[in-house]
Amino acid sequence: MSRAIKQGELLVPQVEISLPARLLALWPIILPILFTVLIEVWRLEVGRTKFLYEGTLTMLALICYVTASVLLVTNLFVKEEVLYKLGLVTVAVGYCFNLSGWMMRWIEAGEVENWKGGINGAWRYFPLDNLYALTLGFCAGAALATLVIIRKPQYRFLGAMSLPILSAVMTLGIFLGNDIITLQPILDSYWRPIHVSIATVGYGVCLVSFGLAFAYLLKDGVRSEAIAIGSLLFGVLVYGWVGGRLEVVLHQEYGLWLWTGDQMLETQIGGERIPMIRAALPGVGWMMWALLIIVLAALVLFLIDHLNKDEKARKWGWRFFRIGVLVQAIVLLGVWYQFGKVNSLVKDPANHKAVFSERANLRFGSLLADGQQGVTEAQMVAASERWLQENASTLNLKVKSNPVELGSLVAVFVVLLLVALFAWKRDDVVGAMPSLQTIDTLLYRTVGVAFPLLTMLLITGAVWANESWGRYWGWDSKEVGALVAWMAYAGFLHTRVAHGWRGRRSAYFALLGFALVIFTWLGVSFLLKGLHSYA
Repeated sequence: MSRAIKQGELLVPQVEISLPARLLALWPIILPILFTVLIEVWRLEVGRTKFLYEGTLTMLALICYVTASVLLVTNLFVKEEVLYKLGLVTVAVGYCFNLSGWMMRWIEAGEVENWKGGINGAWRYFPLDNLYALTLGFCAGAALATLVIIRKPQYRFLGAMSLPILSAVMTLGIFLGNDIITLQPILDSYWRPIHVSIATVGYGVCLVSFGLAFAYLLKDGVRSEAIAIGSLLFGVLVYGWVGGRLEVVLHQEYGLWLWTGDQMLETQIGGERIPMIRAALPGVGWMMWALLIIVLAALVLFLIDHLNKDEKARKWGWRFFRIGVLVQAIVLLGVWYQFGKVNSLVKDPANHKAVFSERANLRFGSLLADGQQGVTEAQMVAASERWLQENASTLNLKVKSNPVELGSLVAVFVVLLLVALFAWKRDDVVGAMPSLQTIDTLLYRTVGVAFPLLTMLLITGAVWANESWGRYWGWDSKEVGALVAWMAYAGFLHTRVAHGWRGRRSAYFALLGFALVIFTWLGVSFLLKGLHSYA
């Protein structure tokens, strides 16, 4: 502790600033909140319209975040003050739409049940009913934390680091679907809005600390090739996980799930029975095969360069990397094109073979057989084809059928694109950043804010769990995930204050902490069983 105090990290300089000047400096935060209040009041007065609808406001927020990302990333390369100001205003407008959409769910959820109330009245409908609502809050918290920092021009670089990640998170949230879920009575507690609201702000600050850690590594001279290796490994991990998740041969058949109409059938995924059947997007598989080969080639070349300092391997590695970014963009366009086209294919029995493979029919046919003895594989396939022909009109493809898979593909594209851009113009990017000490101190302060929020998250969650389930701690998967993430940030602070760690080692701790936060937020809800499956 004494070492940290001597270096001045815990000391805040005393500067005399008048109250009006302080309020004026906070306009990117105050104005969006004021406009949010006006929008919500307007919605209560005039009722639901095309604009005063959560989905519309959320899409407007995403458009603003993506636009701000482009402006602020461009500002790293083109030193124009107008780009920074436009970026700051766009982030503030996006935050207003994001916060307004999130709060709009409060009103919409109340109207679904006609504000019947409960033990906590209107708080019953506070917009944290599922993972989609939590994602909106997560994004709002991240946007707020970003605005607090980038409103000061010397910290504008952070927007280029955090806004693209924020945009990817919100894109994934939109894939989840914005259905309003009736709150389970056992969860109706006034601790619910307190606990999950703390989570949204805390996770948002963790996202900002991730951006600062990444910026520190760039500024500190970590080789672009090393960063590229990390991003490529992330891509391989995502594609490997998506392949296992969809239970198809990756790149040969890109599977998507189709919600059935009135007749909901079930299939087995991860030991759970889910009312879906599988179809494939035709014409996408070969592109994903090509992308996998390119990514692996770039990864191998970078590893050769890392081990042997091979200049030729490094140059070819970057060529394959940039081609991979282009192919990834084509893959996403192909997915969206086929996504819109496949609905007409599944409704026409003549085209079923294009979207339902023999393997999919066999799996679905075994479900229809329902454990009957003596049913051959050919009979299972025939039963599946017959059911599909009879019920084709009830099949509808939904974006939320594969939210995490689609969101992961977008995230891989964003990561690869940013790494390619920052490596291409690295000198410009590094030159737009403040000193290493400034970034390091700012990282320390953001983690200093995130850690107590994560601590309160654990405490309030334990109190809520005791009120709902009769125990403070039960080693539920979500509880363990939150505890491990908390321990990572505790390790950051402990090693820094007690042992004087800083620089790269602290930055790696921040990267690890945010990875654990993402897993707690998303991975636990989709991969592991537990009481938090309602998310």
